[in-house]
Amino acid sequence: MAELRDRLDITVEELEEHLGASKLPKFISDSEALFLDRIDAICEDICADNSKKAIFVSGPTSSGKTTFTLRLSQALTAHGRRGYHVSLDDYYNISQLQFDRDGRPDFESIDTLDIERAAQDIKSIVEGKRVVTPFFDFQTRRQMEGAPEDAIEMDDNGVVVVEGLHGLSHRVSGVIGDPMCAKVFIMPYGNVYCDSKLMDSEEIRLLRRIVRDYRHRSAHALATIDYWPMITKSEDVYYKEYLARADYHINSFLAYESLIIAPLALHDISEAMKQVEKGSIEPSVFMEKSVTGKPFADLSTALDRASRLMGHLGKIPVVGTDQVPEQSILNEFIGA
Repeated sequence: MAELRDRLDITVEELEEHLGASKLPKFISDSEALFLDRIDAICEDICADNSKKAIFVSGPTSSGKTTFTLRLSQALTAHGRRGYHVSLDDYYNISQLQFDRDGRPDFESIDTLDIERAAQDIKSIVEGKRVVTPFFDFQTRRQMEGAPEDAIEMDDNGVVVVEGLHGLSHRVSGVIGDPMCAKVFIMPYGNVYCDSKLMDSEEIRLLRRIVRDYRHRSAHALATIDYWPMITKSEDVYYKEYLARADYHINSFLAYESLIIAPLALHDISEAMKQVEKGSIEPSVFMEKSVTGKPFADLSTALDRASRLMGHLGKIPVVGTDQVPEQSILNEFIGA
């Protein structure tokens, strides 16, 4: 059973102390190295046990599951055990949705996945069968069939690495016997302070999500903030259960990341607020399937939270994205 550990607390003053042409690169490289060490430790455990055929990775939204899984797959391959990546996001099946009292569609619960197909595909991969997995296009929000040439056929020394919010659901990981699999729970775990607390683990993920949604999912910052209550409500249902099932907890919060993510999120929120002032704000993309027909679930509350975030984010120093290493987990959120 895993527990949240290695919480990283950092102050704005400490961030400022690491600025400068000589200090900043080392601060960044040390932060990245710590995260890589966590990946390497799991990789060594798996490579030392040939009975392990699957790794299941779970964690709340914007925890860095995809990058972690890809990096772990690469590390396994480099150590002689090829990793095969499967994302549960590709099994979205959102033809039937539930809604909260404000009309937000639920894209987070396990019932939004074609869980039976996912489980069968994973089982078949472990058995060495040739499997063509689907993929989900987040721009069009449609599931597509994968190409035959992209089929997965795992060799005897391979390991399938499955990631998704529900990766540690018994309906997913339960298709593989415990002796044959390892289970990982990943999330950022830390706080940023400036006299008082500026942000906690939940807001760290919110900022990551704002930045990613704007750049990758055609959603402006207010759409993400307006939808966030649905995300946290759904995660509360699964959080403790999945953490309890994990063998490892990985803290994905990088000590320097606020220098990068906070200014980007501040920009994205500011742009959305300007559009509100001009009366040109686009309806939330997350409400397109809402039965209410409303452009936002609760715009007033979203605006209040956006204003508070802007006040906090403005206290954090600005560092350009060009300082982020090519292989950093942050590129999952800021990458082009």
